[in-house]
Parts: sequence; structure tokens; C-alpha cells
Amino acid sequence: MTSELNDALVRTWVTGWARTHDYDVDHDGAVHSALRSGDSDDWEYVLHAPDETALRQVISAVTKSPGRLLTLIAEPGDESLKDSINGLERISDEEKLMVVDMGTQDVEDPITPEGYTTTREDFDGWTLFTVCSGDTVAARGRVAVVDEYAVLDRIYTNPDFRRQGLGTFVTRALVAIALESDVEEGLLVANAEGLELYEYLGWTLLGDVYVYGAPGSERIRPSHSQFDDLKSEA
Repeated sequence: MTSELNDALVRTWVTGWARTHDYDVDHDGAVHSALRSGDSDDWEYVLHAPDETALRQVISAVTKSPGRLLTLIAEPGDESLKDSINGLERISDEEKLMVVDMGTQDVEDPITPEGYTTTREDFDGWTLFTVCSGDTVAARGRVAVVDEYAVLDRIYTNPDFRRQGLGTFVTRALVAIALESDVEEGLLVANAEGLELYEYLGWTLLGDVYVYGAPGSERIRPSHSQFDDLKSEA
């Protein structure tokens, strides 16, 4: 049995997600904030079921800078969230917060596909796992352990190497790494492209992710897409 969506779970996901991106993070009651660039004022505020006071405060903060974002994580199918909230425009609604019981996952390292090599780099509180074909990055992903949770993030497959099972391989490898610690559940945010893969691997829907920004925002991609690109890894 996996956890139900609540503020504590959202806090855990924000902590792990920010860690794999090397973002500064702050938790103030029900408002969980991440500074997405150290040289800017691009704060992202993540909330679940906020009260009116907290929501108004965050909306006021977001409107002060064009680089700031409001992310709301809601129960699946919540129809109360509109295309705009008090002047903020919805940028994305395609992402899903997903959860898995780690006890159902394979603890053994998956077998590296023929023709590929892998590397593992351990950092402070998170791990980068990379799959290469020669000198070319074919796929990669990251995982952070926060208390009894594993937060998977930035899972990417090079377009030249897709439909070869590398997304499945990387996800299973990250789970095996996480299971070296005493973790009970896994969390990740999937976009539409990755949803079917994670459902196949036993992950279930926990919440819908809505991202809002100031009017005229040029962002056309979700801010938490699991499928990274190489430029963002540079």
C-alpha cells in the first residue's frame, strides 16, 4: 500500500527534486520553494491544497518577477483549478506525480544492454546514473533519497536511442540504487511521454501537477519534465 497525497509527501518530493537539480530549497509551512537559478530570483513555489492566505501570498510573490512559478499538486481529476488564477496563467497541466511501493521493485541491478556501458556518480544525497554508447550519452537519470523515500528525476533518453528499452533500464537501475538505502516508496513526476512507461513498471498516479506563471511567459515546456536534454546537463 502506498501513501496518499498530502503536504508531507509534496514536501518530500520537492526536497528530492531540488537536490538533484542543485537548487536551494525552503519550506515555510505549506509553501515549499526552490530557487531554480542561484544568480536569479527565479523561485518556484510548490503547494498542495493551500489555504486562501497562503495561496494569495504566493501569487503576490510570483507576480513580482517574470521568472517565478507557482506549482499546484492536486488530487487526480480535480476540476477546481482553472486556466488562470488571480492573474497567473496556466503554463502546464500534463505532468503527473507518481508513487510506487519499493517493496514491489527488483532489488537486483538490471543487466546492462549489449553494446552499452554505464557509470554511476554519487554526490551529496543523490546519484547520477548514465548509459553510454561509445562516447555518446544514450540515457541517464538521477535519484535522491529523502528519509524513507526515493525521488527519481531527470530521466532522459537520447532521441537516437529511443525504443530500445533504455528508459526502463535506467528507471530500474535507479530503483536498485535507491534500495541500497532503507526506502519504502518512490516518487517521481512524469510527463505524458513517460506516463505509460512508469505505469508498466508499477508506478501509480498520485496527483496532477499544474504550473502557473505571469502572463506572457515564454515557457512552453513543463518545468519538471522527466525527459531532460543534453543542453540542460551541460
